[in-house]
Amino acid sequence: MPKYRYRALDPSGQLVTGEAEADSSRDLLSELERIGHIPIEAREARDGAGTAILRVFRAQPRTEEITEATRDLAMLLKGGVSLHEALQLLARTGGRSVVRDLMASLQRSIADGKSFAESLAQHRNVFPPIYVKMVEVAEAAGTLETTLDAIAQERSRNEALRRRLTSALTYPSFLVMAACGVFLFVLVGVIPEFERAMSGFQDRIDPSARTVFALSGFVRANLDLILGAAVLALIGGLMVSRSRSATGALLRLIGHVPGIRTIVQYQQTVFFCSTLGTLLGSGVDITTSLRLVRDLFRDRRAAEKVDRLIAEVRQGHRLSDALAGLDLLPAYVIPILRVGEEAGELDTMSRRIGGFYEDRLERSLARLTAILGPSILILVSLIIAWLIITIITALLSVNELLL
Repeated sequence: MPKYRYRALDPSGQLVTGEAEADSSRDLLSELERIGHIPIEAREARDGAGTAILRVFRAQPRTEEITEATRDLAMLLKGGVSLHEALQLLARTGGRSVVRDLMASLQRSIADGKSFAESLAQHRNVFPPIYVKMVEVAEAAGTLETTLDAIAQERSRNEALRRRLTSALTYPSFLVMAACGVFLFVLVGVIPEFERAMSGFQDRIDPSARTVFALSGFVRANLDLILGAAVLALIGGLMVSRSRSATGALLRLIGHVPGIRTIVQYQQTVFFCSTLGTLLGSGVDITTSLRLVRDLFRDRRAAEKVDRLIAEVRQGHRLSDALAGLDLLPAYVIPILRVGEEAGELDTMSRRIGGFYEDRLERSLARLTAILGPSILILVSLIIAWLIITIITALLSVNELLL
């Protein structure tokens, strides 16, 4: 019997989590309701840590490749090709071998009698729960080709947004690394030459010059330690980027910085509203949609707010009313969502809000990049100028003594 991890609210409203065995997630959710809990989700327990580590080194299709395959599959289905034939064609012409193997695996699973959603669920490390659920609903409604096209468009938009976020941080990060390299080179390769030239005048050198010489000596004496710490910091950064909890903690930390706080809030609003609108537009019910949206949040506190939101919606509250007391989205969003609910167009209104805040996010990223780049250059220039002025002042003072 498979084991599932669940999250639910107990009768007092406290969040409870745990693991339990059940024939299916639906049976476990029913059992939680029977004992008086409000179930939030039940998901099959993942593999152990050893398997997860091995999966990191196993070849996997890139996110962009899955998006492209989804778009191609939607196009073939719209052209009248059956799902089995479409997967067979992609298994022969689907780009890299890892993508072709994946398409062939899906084709074999469907040939064995499984639904497309069940076949996708067997590759949960490639197809996220949102993808699988939308396909499941589309298969039942007979709108698979339309839903696959919507999935491809949403994934393309999210990938483009992530690229913009990454590129906005790449340039300042490169400047910081270059500045550290230049500063290290000056302290290790340039300053010692001046120090040797003025070795006979140490007691008459300006205090600021002695500070520079002492700093240079410290760096040279601990160069291996400094380089090792830099490598460990780089590895730690990569590990943080792969850990949801660590990334969430980092987002909470930088979320208090003025300017960054706005960007984090805009990004959170874009993912929440756009994904919710796409799910609702594909026929997924509101509770399931919120459960799937919840998994997008890497910030644990934001995810807990979505858990409370799910519980209130299950109790019959409107989405807009439940959001009003959670401080999850900007206050401006709540009345717009309320209008969408009253008009029966919550999916359309959510997508519009997502597009509106995506434009705001792009402008904020452009402003941040425009400010960070020159600021870092100015800071580096000031540090280098301080080093040069300090050494020149020391040389002039020594020259005066000689005269």
